[in-house]
Amino acid sequence: MIPIGPVSPSASSWPQKASTAAPGRIRRRLATVAAVAVSLFLTMMTAGLAGAAGTPVWNVSLGFVLNVAAAIALVWRHQHPFRVLAAAVAAPLFFATDATAALIALYAVASCVRDRRLVIATGAVWAACVVSLLYDSFRRRDYSVLTIGVRMPEDGPVPEWDLPIWVAFAVASVLVALVVAVAVQRRTSSQLTVVATALDDQTRVSEVMRAEMAVSAERARIARDMHDTLAATLSRISLTAGGLQVNSTEGPERVANSASLIQKTAHDGLDELKRIIGVLRGEAGADAGSGAQNLDGVSDLVASARSAGVYVTLLVDVPPDPIGPLSGHVAYRVVREALTNASRHALGSPVGLSVHGSPERGLRLEVRTRTGTSAPSTAGTGTGLRGIGEAVTSAGGSFTAGRTGDEFVVSAWLPWYS
Repeated sequence: MIPIGPVSPSASSWPQKASTAAPGRIRRRLATVAAVAVSLFLTMMTAGLAGAAGTPVWNVSLGFVLNVAAAIALVWRHQHPFRVLAAAVAAPLFFATDATAALIALYAVASCVRDRRLVIATGAVWAACVVSLLYDSFRRRDYSVLTIGVRMPEDGPVPEWDLPIWVAFAVASVLVALVVAVAVQRRTSSQLTVVATALDDQTRVSEVMRAEMAVSAERARIARDMHDTLAATLSRISLTAGGLQVNSTEGPERVANSASLIQKTAHDGLDELKRIIGVLRGEAGADAGSGAQNLDGVSDLVASARSAGVYVTLLVDVPPDPIGPLSGHVAYRVVREALTNASRHALGSPVGLSVHGSPERGLRLEVRTRTGTSAPSTAGTGTGLRGIGEAVTSAGGSFTAGRTGDEFVVSAWLPWYS
């Protein structure tokens, strides 16, 4: 059944967006709580190790206060990433504290930018990590973060730091590289998800547009069918009624024949309109047409045109092989439109109709109407011929219509088994 209005693609997608928004906010809040908690825990642990290792109290205290403030500022790392990053690198660059908050802030920066600012931010965080690990490098083994988990001797003095200094630079480089790589990968994945979502939305919009175009094309086809049916039926009724009015004195038999012809024409037109309305309603089998709406019905069209006063010569040369239902119906419409135009615009002029073909060569229709000897005809809009041409083309054939000398020629070719 044909829909009466377009369907909005956004109407079906907003519940999905609403259902995924709440879990996303919860995940972001949990990630923020975890980031702040981890940063505070490592700050307190580093401050304890630095104080026990003999680091000056003022150094440990200032680093602890600045790092606690930086850990709290991580709550706004996505809204103000560069300000939070600046606050996070201040403490580990100059004081004996950890650079965890700086690494978390660098992750937020790498998630939103990929230009020169990311290079500068990466360098600043790398320097903060190097300074923090260098402070750690000059502590005893049992107070060093780099040697946590190393088994200490039970007897004798605690071993002094005996690892090369470059280890601090290497560890800092690895930490910063991992943070930047994970952030860039996560951002790329998010962008791909956004692109995929946009493509899905565009696909839904395209499907709606294609459906609307199909509906418009079907409505246009139905409108053409109704135009052809009404124009042909009303023209034959009008011409027959006009002849009945002129020849009303020729006896009751002639009047009865004309009235019978008018009744049959109206009945055929009504059947065709019922078929079209059935197509509009989507009823099964409605598009098959009545039994006369095929190549066999051409003779009935010619007889009806002759009764209306059109001089028609019919030449048929086709084998008995059954023609395809679509080609037969379109051929019937071509003949009906051509004869209707002849009766409306060139009444009294001779019309030559030839139908010939075979399954190998297809079906050829040609209607020639002489216009030179007739009275001036009323010009038509050409809507019927355009509709017939589209019907022939959609069936896989070809169609031409126009003047050739003093004749108006309508020619169509159709595949036999369409």
